[in-house]
Amino acid sequence: MLGFNQIFADKSYSVEINCDSPVWKKKDRCKGENLYKRLEKIDEETGLKVVEIEKDIDWKKKNTKIPFSRIVKRVSKLDGSYELAVFDRDKKSDFSTGFTESYITKWTGSYLKGVYMSSGGCGFWTCTYTAQAFYDFPNNIEIYINERKFNLFGNSGQFSLPQSFINSLKKGDESTKINLKVKSSVGNKTIPIGEKTVASLIDFYSKSIKNWNLPKVTILPQKVSKRKLDTEEIATLTLPSVVKLKNANGSGSGFFINKEGLILTNRHVVVGGDKTFQIISNDGMRVEGEVVYVDRNLDFALVQSKNSDKVKPLPLCYLKYPNPGQNVVALGSPLGLAGTVTRGIVSAIRYPTGEVLGDFAPNYVTLIQTDASISPGNSGGPLVNNKGEVIGINTFNVPGGGSAQNLNFAISIVDILNELNMQKPYAQQKLNICGNLPN
Repeated sequence: MLGFNQIFADKSYSVEINCDSPVWKKKDRCKGENLYKRLEKIDEETGLKVVEIEKDIDWKKKNTKIPFSRIVKRVSKLDGSYELAVFDRDKKSDFSTGFTESYITKWTGSYLKGVYMSSGGCGFWTCTYTAQAFYDFPNNIEIYINERKFNLFGNSGQFSLPQSFINSLKKGDESTKINLKVKSSVGNKTIPIGEKTVASLIDFYSKSIKNWNLPKVTILPQKVSKRKLDTEEIATLTLPSVVKLKNANGSGSGFFINKEGLILTNRHVVVGGDKTFQIISNDGMRVEGEVVYVDRNLDFALVQSKNSDKVKPLPLCYLKYPNPGQNVVALGSPLGLAGTVTRGIVSAIRYPTGEVLGDFAPNYVTLIQTDASISPGNSGGPLVNNKGEVIGINTFNVPGGGSAQNLNFAISIVDILNELNMQKPYAQQKLNICGNLPN
């Protein structure tokens, strides 16, 4: 594994370098290493040793200085937002031609981002003039901790990390090894993660994961139609309660679950150090919101709006899982396009013990499989039944790669509310099978 201080080492170089020794400490390849040692400081919130760098600079650019294998605190000079991350690079240069390729990975508390970079250069015999190019990792990768495999599906090179992966890594020691297998049309590539990076990741995940106090969540039965609604009627009733959540780290979807302005969304929507969001409703209303709870096992989060005037909560189907074949509608903001509506059916109900889905996040929760399209940005939006009752949170899709299609998944609202220890509403009126008031 070639680290930050071995940028110009060719792939045949195998001698271990000790940058603390008098022989190497003044060499170019060790100057960066020793510089970052001097820049390390203790992060007050986590107690971690971190190197602080600027967040507003694109870390994927060729000449961007990144302290690989160390815990990095990336702070924005524009708005003060920050994130903690660990970067790794597997880099090889052809001695003869100078052609260079790198696999760069960025590890945060919630996700992994992977990029492949290639560029030309001059070697011993000739020069190559290939322009610098970046490519996101394909949508399916495998992570191995020693012999245990985790199968991840993502978009644009970004993958939500399973809590079971993080738990396994927190138990790691100096013998722990991590390898990635990246699948592509030209074959599979195994990428070893450096020993120093693994040590930093063990320290990072052991200390940086925040424990949240379980909030008291109250919901009330809502009036819903006795008849089945068509898609247009569902969209008209539901969209005013669906919002886009946006901050410096990206955007996703959410929806109101009570009249106090509490919004339910996915955990991976609220990644990063900045817990303040701009809440944008379908009619253009913009207010601020703050993350008040994160559940890493079931991959959900709660955001409290700072303005609950005229909030209309969605009815929740908290008493019953849906049936396969049932019509459903997914709503959200795919690629930031707020107010997007797709429809389909419940393809299956997948329980946490299933072997097929056991390797990737979330794997502690009942999943609702649907053929209603769920795209990046849809995450956190509601999946509703034919009466507009929420049955799940849109979470992820599995790219079929030509072998399968329309594999989309939502987290069950039943499991989420049980995890929150929600007191089930009591009403003197007769409730329907979901727990709402037929109207």
